[in-house]
Amino acid sequence: MSLSVCTECLARLRLSSKPSILSPTTAFVTISQTSSFHSSAAQHASIIKKKAPPQLKGPRRSQGVRLKKKAREKITLPAVGERRALRRRIIISNTNALEVKEMEDLSAQNAVLDESSNQVLGLSGPILDQLRDCEAFKRTQNWNMFRRPATLIRSETLDVARTMEQVAPGQTAKLFLTGERQSGKSILLLQAMYLAFLKDWIVINIPEAQDFVNNTSAYGPLRSQTAEGEEQSNAEQLYIQPGLAKALLHRLAYSNEAVLKSLKLNHKHAGFLRVKPASSISDLALIGAQEQTLAVPVWEAVWKELNTPGQNPRPPILLTVDSVDHWMGPSKYRSAEFEVIHAQQFTLVKQLTELFFSESKTPLAHGGMMMMSTSGSNKPGFPSFAMLIEQFRARDKGVDPSSSAFPVPQPYSKTDTRVTGLFSKNAGVRFMDVNGSTVSESKALLEYFARSGLLHRGVTDHVVNQLRALSSGGVMGELARLGRRVTA
Repeated sequence: MSLSVCTECLARLRLSSKPSILSPTTAFVTISQTSSFHSSAAQHASIIKKKAPPQLKGPRRSQGVRLKKKAREKITLPAVGERRALRRRIIISNTNALEVKEMEDLSAQNAVLDESSNQVLGLSGPILDQLRDCEAFKRTQNWNMFRRPATLIRSETLDVARTMEQVAPGQTAKLFLTGERQSGKSILLLQAMYLAFLKDWIVINIPEAQDFVNNTSAYGPLRSQTAEGEEQSNAEQLYIQPGLAKALLHRLAYSNEAVLKSLKLNHKHAGFLRVKPASSISDLALIGAQEQTLAVPVWEAVWKELNTPGQNPRPPILLTVDSVDHWMGPSKYRSAEFEVIHAQQFTLVKQLTELFFSESKTPLAHGGMMMMSTSGSNKPGFPSFAMLIEQFRARDKGVDPSSSAFPVPQPYSKTDTRVTGLFSKNAGVRFMDVNGSTVSESKALLEYFARSGLLHRGVTDHVVNQLRALSSGGVMGELARLGRRVTA
């Protein structure tokens, strides 16, 4: 028979021979009942939890290796215009090139001397900033190959310098440059701008005429009105380009800053331009260079100040336009009726073209010089302009326009009257063909390459003749490409 009390409890009991008197409170002893197969008390057992209802399991998914993703680095975007500035950056010096010792600088005095011909002369530092501001340098001219900027004085350079020297007050010289590809036309424009800055002339430069016609800038119709306020319906629709006018004023204001600050205003202008009476032309130009919406009226006001006689005298002006071929045909722009806009329908293009081919021999009131150059590398196919060039050359040779030898358009061919009409308006335009260099000029350029450490060969007559043959008779761009090729 199993006991309800465990043996350890019985062992702790003490048997006494004397009967004890139990108190009423201890008369009844409650003995806890435990299970016969466990020694712990019932109150210490864990509470039995109620079984949770079964949960429906979802579809089984494969558990692959979970890799911790790396924190993504935040890329800081460049500022507005920084990429364009880096793309268009032009380096005009190279500290790794050898320094050419005893090289003179080009000046207004030695530019007209015969002794300066066939020599490489350096460009002085103060004028370089002005050439940068008017965007005279180009990326294809190898300025980054030499220690300091320098240029070769050719026979054409002496001609341009002497023409600028002989310009009398109030007279205007017009020079139109033509020639093959990489013959040095843009360099000749740069040399003319350099000499103009030395003479304290005002330089207005159009570095790339293609920007006016390639549909990359804002444009809008020009609203022309009659005296009664009614719009003209029969006149040709003209268009303005505020962005390009702003860029033109920017180049004008910063490249000629010292000269324009000394010129006070001679005329009154519209009130919305916010010009004070004691302001200078520099203050007026900066208004359009900083605010595009006012660029077109500001340009008209600046041109009125520069080219209209007044109380205060004005210095001569040098106007240069490169790649003028693009102004002699249709542009990439479209009108509201989706018709092609001709380049001569833009106000800036029309103004400068008519100024150059004007019948007046003095289109610049205070004198100066105007130069336009064609492009050989990026030449558009405009047959009317090619015919115009041939007619100008025939007239310079003394061919009578009524003779059969005078070039005329082919029968049944479409001619652009806006371009062919410039022949009758032309007055005083002199053409200059810029082609290959002479043997002396080629030798002087190759010697400069050798002294700068680019040409690792002796400049002998045999080497000069060999490189001239490879460069199509001394074309400056091809000759420079062969001269900078490093050979052991």
